[in-house]
Amino acid sequence: MITSEQFDAILDTPINTTNNNASAVLKTNYDKLSSHANLTTYSTYDIFHSCPRKFAIKKLQAATGKSERINSPTFAFGHAVGAGIATYDQTQNLRAAIWEAIKAWDIDLFDEERKPKRKNGKSFWEAIWALYAYEQFYNDSDLSNYDCIKVEATVAIDFEDGHFYSGHIDEVLRHKVTGRYRVKENKTTGFANVDPAIYANSDQALSYAIVIDMLGGADYDVMYAVYSSTEQAWQQFDFVKHAYQKAEWIQDQLLLHRQIEDYSELKFFPKRGRSCYNFMRRCDQFDMCSTSFQHRFGMEYSELPRITCLADISKIETVDFATTLTEIVNRQKEKLNELR
Repeated sequence: MITSEQFDAILDTPINTTNNNASAVLKTNYDKLSSHANLTTYSTYDIFHSCPRKFAIKKLQAATGKSERINSPTFAFGHAVGAGIATYDQTQNLRAAIWEAIKAWDIDLFDEERKPKRKNGKSFWEAIWALYAYEQFYNDSDLSNYDCIKVEATVAIDFEDGHFYSGHIDEVLRHKVTGRYRVKENKTTGFANVDPAIYANSDQALSYAIVIDMLGGADYDVMYAVYSSTEQAWQQFDFVKHAYQKAEWIQDQLLLHRQIEDYSELKFFPKRGRSCYNFMRRCDQFDMCSTSFQHRFGMEYSELPRITCLADISKIETVDFATTLTEIVNRQKEKLNELR
């Protein structure tokens, strides 16, 4: 654990940054985005596949102002570490990283999470230690060979079928010599031993292909920097993503949109019983799950507001990369022609 002397020494070093990564990782506009019937994000996509009923309820809660922000040491820990890491990758300044972590810690400073039979948990001080440990992790890795060109990059896609996608990328890196792009995701976990299968086929990582495409790249690398709060250590997992996987992700999104429209038209979003109890706790919607949408929210899913164009998303949050399905296809055709 970091000592008071080490912490004081860090805070005595100068801050040379104008970053505001703390507000970026908190995603304060998430409810405004999520309230639209025809907009998905990685999180809502994930919820839909675990339980369509919960997906619809979360959307309706966001639209009617009934969603509750979960304030917990687990979320605060992830936000603080994420903001700090993004800042360190930009500046290699530990004090600047700690300052962003402080700003991102959005609950009481002394709140903490402790699990039975685990000596380490999640608290503000352990978040600071994660950043302290990251400095050594950074020096032992090849990250110094990359420029961090974008933090918390936002992408908006018009699929031209009446549906839109909004995504966030922790970091976009570019190799200083080869120019090859690497997407970096910063994660925290309570697992002592992290299996790479958790991240290898993440749909989130596949969505990044759109941004790399717009930057002029094709195949790209995805790096997961994962901090185990149990072991208080960082692990690195690297995966190569290919162009064909982008096509698979797009097809999956189009199929998802059809399902959503079918459920909406039928006024029937089915439950998935396996999701009623997850992560060692009951689903937060379990007690009210069977209540009709009309009775609970005064509206049906089909009555939710809808995004009409990419500009609507830009009014809610800053969009760094905006594109359409047609543009994605045309860029792919151009690259295929270049290879002939």
